[in-house]
Amino acid sequence: MRSLTTWLSSRGPEVAQALDQHREAICTAVTNRLRSTFSGLLSDVESRAGGQYQQMTFSRTPQRLHRLLLVALALQAPSVLQREIEWSVRLLLRHGVTQHHIQSMVRWYFEAAQREAALDEQDRNYLAALEETILATVYAIEDESS
Repeated sequence: MRSLTTWLSSRGPEVAQALDQHREAICTAVTNRLRSTFSGLLSDVESRAGGQYQQMTFSRTPQRLHRLLLVALALQAPSVLQREIEWSVRLLLRHGVTQHHIQSMVRWYFEAAQREAALDEQDRNYLAALEETILATVYAIEDESS
């Protein structure tokens, strides 16, 4: 198997395009799963913000991950994805979102992406490697709010 960097330079833009063609289905599936699995998450912020915060967050977070992944694929730059994930996770941890919540959302995103986008086995394997890289990044960040 060739390196992730080599795969990104040869296949990244095409895989980004394939994923983006299914953006709506992928992000909607993740949003629905967040709503059903973590219905109590962010409820304290929700009450202070006057409602709709939770639904907006559950909808926008998968879309943000999608856009970040597209940038990393199209620009062949996983480091951009890693830096943004680190920043986002630190921010979310301060608001009661745990690593478990974030890792679940990442897994659900990639499950939906694998299900919706018609990718060959090699592309699926490299996409799974990107997923593991993101999950490892999330896992490595300490909860600074503790």
